[in-house]
Amino acid sequence: MKIQKILQVTFSLLVLLQPLELFARAGGGSSGGGGSGGIIGIILLPFFLIYAAFLHYKLNKKNKEAINLVDKIAKIDPIWERNHIKARIEYVFYKVQNAWGERNQDLAKDCMSDRLYTKHKMQTDSMIEKNQIDNMELINLIEVRIVEAIDYKDDSKDTLWAYIKGSMIDYTTDLNTGRVISGKKDKSEEFTELWKFIRGEKDWVLDEIDQKVQITDFYKFHSKSEEIKNTTP
Repeated sequence: MKIQKILQVTFSLLVLLQPLELFARAGGGSSGGGGSGGIIGIILLPFFLIYAAFLHYKLNKKNKEAINLVDKIAKIDPIWERNHIKARIEYVFYKVQNAWGERNQDLAKDCMSDRLYTKHKMQTDSMIEKNQIDNMELINLIEVRIVEAIDYKDDSKDTLWAYIKGSMIDYTTDLNTGRVISGKKDKSEEFTELWKFIRGEKDWVLDEIDQKVQITDFYKFHSKSEEIKNTTP
């Protein structure tokens, strides 16, 4: 645990050395971009690489645990079939991004929980009031990996978390002046996020977007089922 904390602190310091560049993809988050952090960044680079390798290890571990359980649950509950889940996530991903870019959350209302719909609507309504628009181009979903599956006897409580890797050109424009407020018009940026889905009346719906993927996130994930014995503790 001490090594983990040291790596986290080192990684945080490295991130702070990067020039901050705001993006407003669905959820309105931001991410670091550009720059090398100078000589200090070069010194810290080995620690960053170690941290990244450890994060990848935890991602693989949680994905394997979740998939093993999902395959068991799917035998008695088809909505857990892994290909169905990935197809649903892909469908939701593009609809949610489109609704954000169009500043019209009704376009993806069937893909989100009421809580997230309300949150996103407040954010995009604010953009409309400010006469700003988030331009998203070349949207691409690169990878989807399930990292937590929680199956209850009461199906309405079922949840899952997925690791999302994507890329897009993302920049915000002031419609009054045509000026780019944030982002880059000519560069596609990769990003990683954690998406939480809950079981809706008909299918999985998005309930939360965590736009900062950290090692500590993976310590919180514990796939389990109330209906399947010998699940991951």
